[in-house]
Amino acid sequence: MKKLIQSLFLLLPLAAFAFNGSNEPEYGSIKGTIQTNEGRPAIAVTVVVKGAGKHAITSEDGKFYINRVPVGKYQLEVSLVGYETLRHDVTVEKGQTAAVSLQLQVSSTQLKEFTITGGVSNKFVTKESEQIARLPIKNLENPQVYHTVGQIVMKEQVVIERTDIYRNISGAVPNFSAGGSQGLSMRGFAGTIGMRNGMATSAIVPLNPVILERVEAIKGPSGTLFGSNRNTSFGGVFNYVTKKPYEDFGGEVTFTGGSFKFARITADINTPVNKEKTMLFRLNTAFQSEGSFQDQGYNKNYTIAPSFTYQINDRAKLSVEAELTRGNYTTTSIAFNAAALQNKMKSRNFRDLHLPYKQSLINNGVDVANGINNVQAQFQYKFSDKWRSETNYLYSEGFYKSLLWTTLTFMGEDSLVRGMRNQTPETFGNIQLQQNFIGDFKIGSFRNRVVIGLDYNYNYNELYRAIFNYDTVDLRKNIPDMSAQRIDDRSYAAGFRGTATKTHSYAAYISDVFNITPTLMAMLSLRAEHFTTDGTYALADGKYTGAYNQNALSPKLGLVYQVVKDKVSLFANYMNGYANFAPATQPDGSILELKPQYANQWEGGVKLDVFSNKLNATLNYYNIDVTNSIRNEVRADNKTYSVQDGTQLSRGFEAEVIANPVSGLNLVAGYAYNENTYKKASPAVQGKMLTASPNSVANLWASYFITRGKIKGVGVGIGGNYVSDSWFEAANLMVLPGYTLLNAALYYDQPKFRISLKGNNLLNEEYWNSTGTPQKTLNFLASVAVKF
Repeated sequence: MKKLIQSLFLLLPLAAFAFNGSNEPEYGSIKGTIQTNEGRPAIAVTVVVKGAGKHAITSEDGKFYINRVPVGKYQLEVSLVGYETLRHDVTVEKGQTAAVSLQLQVSSTQLKEFTITGGVSNKFVTKESEQIARLPIKNLENPQVYHTVGQIVMKEQVVIERTDIYRNISGAVPNFSAGGSQGLSMRGFAGTIGMRNGMATSAIVPLNPVILERVEAIKGPSGTLFGSNRNTSFGGVFNYVTKKPYEDFGGEVTFTGGSFKFARITADINTPVNKEKTMLFRLNTAFQSEGSFQDQGYNKNYTIAPSFTYQINDRAKLSVEAELTRGNYTTTSIAFNAAALQNKMKSRNFRDLHLPYKQSLINNGVDVANGINNVQAQFQYKFSDKWRSETNYLYSEGFYKSLLWTTLTFMGEDSLVRGMRNQTPETFGNIQLQQNFIGDFKIGSFRNRVVIGLDYNYNYNELYRAIFNYDTVDLRKNIPDMSAQRIDDRSYAAGFRGTATKTHSYAAYISDVFNITPTLMAMLSLRAEHFTTDGTYALADGKYTGAYNQNALSPKLGLVYQVVKDKVSLFANYMNGYANFAPATQPDGSILELKPQYANQWEGGVKLDVFSNKLNATLNYYNIDVTNSIRNEVRADNKTYSVQDGTQLSRGFEAEVIANPVSGLNLVAGYAYNENTYKKASPAVQGKMLTASPNSVANLWASYFITRGKIKGVGVGIGGNYVSDSWFEAANLMVLPGYTLLNAALYYDQPKFRISLKGNNLLNEEYWNSTGTPQKTLNFLASVAVKF
């Protein structure tokens, strides 16, 4: 089966070439600049040549380029909400580039030669993406809720790490793993891995945001298109969309410095490789180093990420990109001994703990060295105006060269154990092959937009770790220093345990957006997946344990009714996600064969895109039931057995508003309320709420950009985040306190340079992340970028 699917993936691109034929048409091209009626660049506007199947999206300077347009005459159309629609005939000549400069006006008399759709002044709106549904459908046609954060927001906010991006997503709370991955919690469920251009990555993702074009947070259990919850959570999936090459030479070099010895230099360089501009190359690279607000601690990393595209002909396109990231940093996490927390400790809030905020309980020698290597490729082939093919491949391998992870476990008010986990070395990898056939056709008068896909995932890890308690410390006394050499000696004395695991999954899926009427659409989707593993291989005895096979079905249904076409949509959905469970060995020696765990969501809401795109909003309510969870049950023989009838419920509502109320003023705001509770579970957590799952989360960022006069290009932004209290541990005895962050930015943006100043945590709030690690106090960043 594995060889059959792999052969199919190899043959599909070759078969696609056969459709090309030998008589290629002759081509010309079109380039230009589009401005708003205020003289500002029209950003992220789609430019389409009708009848040629060609389009482009304007860049941040309002420019676009459409290459390899077959010579001939076309009828072109200009359509923008609030403007009169125009139709215009245009002739494309062989080897010639038509250059235009257009300015959008309330009057339609100056618009010609192009179809222009979407907003131009509401610059924080970046909703359109084929990766959300693996189909080219618009936000108002999609019954699923999603949020995106693009380059404009990242630059305004001087983003230096992924957590800065996540704070712009409605209802999202950043979370962390000691292995270097930064993730987010949505709808009460945590995830730290995510996807890379819609594909599954390694479990270790020390990703630098310099490579990102945008981040997409796709809400709700998304197993139908994205697979099991290894890379997703039942609250949703977040997708990293990387920067791609474009047609002109250009780039940007940026230096950023700031508090706690922060220094960062980045370069983004793009160039055509040949004069026909069919081969394009882009390189993104960064190096950054930072100390800590504590007495010990540091974080360093560097990234090299080249990308290349080759427009083979008007039907075929090949894209290849790579990423090499290396990091070094220190990390700790907090834990509580259950008996001590219940019987010995009076503290019930992190703010009451006798834990020094600015003192690290380790030193810089107790650190981590990790990295990731990604190679991703996509081959696109257009069979006809109705059907095209996408063949995707991703090799993603993360590793620890070394990892010294210290867990500080409270044994009383002033006593804690410094537990050590030494992982030296370890490797985590994922290889994915994916084939999509995407169609847009009619059956009678009914339009269908369909994706039919095949998915193969090979996931593996090789672990080598020693776990032991380093020492016990008294917080009322001087903290003893830690020695990396002593840690190594103790690790070998405790003994390293080596294991290896390999899993394979084979899936097929289909999704159809069916237009019942022009304003009433139904989405029908289904995934079937087969998961198999030989279990865990122990290096000590050379044996496998825990082998199993499991099948899962994941349906998805949705309805969209556009009350006002292209402006107001009512939507509802049923969505499904799943997680694979290995068999459980019971105390009596029997084996409990387990089924997949499922999450089933019902959701409804409204989406708006009104006032000529000046107001984009989503309001929704959801209910997620998790079934087939594992719980513990003590039976008559006083032994604890595993039972698969546990349930969990997450429900809440969300609101997001992205607005451009007046010229130059842009804002994005969000609020979410969530309750995520174990309904039927082990006695210790029955009726409890999930850890690090706050009820209320709010975000706001507002900026004003001066568009005229002597200080044109000056901008100011202000905003922040509110996160309510949540529980730090499963018994709901220790509160992880909420927090309010206030941030502000001042920048001067010109065609050749940009100067920025950013203040973070201006209220100097003390707060902790989901692992119990203290977060940065008041800090500042200054940035200078040179554009070319």
